Amino acid sequence: MKSQKQDFARNVLISRRHWDIPLRVGLRPYFRFTCWLDEELRGLVARWAHTAAPNATRLKRRRM
Repeated sequence: MKSQKQDFARNVLISRRHWDIPLRVGLRPYFRFTCWLDEELRGLVARWAHTAAPNATRLKRRRM
């Protein structure tokens, strides 16, 4: 099916209207938000960890 092969080497021009608008956020509110998010994530992990595969709890170090 060579006729249906995609050309992934092409570049796509993304216009400026698709960029995210930069935001300025105070350091303390950002820090509080990230701490809250970490606590929520810990709660989800604690709640759903029993459904993970047995090897998921094993710590792995990957060499770069």
